[in-house]
Amino acid sequence: MVLFVDINDICRAPLAAALYQRACGKPAYSAGVYADEGAALCKAVCPPLIGAHRSRQLSAAMLEKADDVWCVTAAIARHLAEEHPQQAHKIHAMADIEDPFGMGNEAYARCADEIRAQVEELP
Repeated sequence: MVLFVDINDICRAPLAAALYQRACGKPAYSAGVYADEGAALCKAVCPPLIGAHRSRQLSAAMLEKADDVWCVTAAIARHLAEEHPQQAHKIHAMADIEDPFGMGNEAYARCADEIRAQVEELP
């Protein structure tokens, strides 16, 4: 199982999980380091692609269960590796993906394109 991690799990990570599943046909999930459990997606995120996603707070159990953990920034990956050294071997950073929050639909579209390009290259 692949886990994508962001700060809040309302934009980049759920989008990455959905695009990964679509591109690779493998299960993928998302969570947020500081997610407000059950929060809705940002309005500009593509609901047909992600569905009725609700944010999930990252837990140690999620990290343990995951085969690979992909973080949307290097800073998040470093934080997780420091907080969970026993799981550090499976924590990876994607090329930093700028958070489009509050920057309009074009920023969300660029973010989705960037994520799509990166997830298509993941193992």
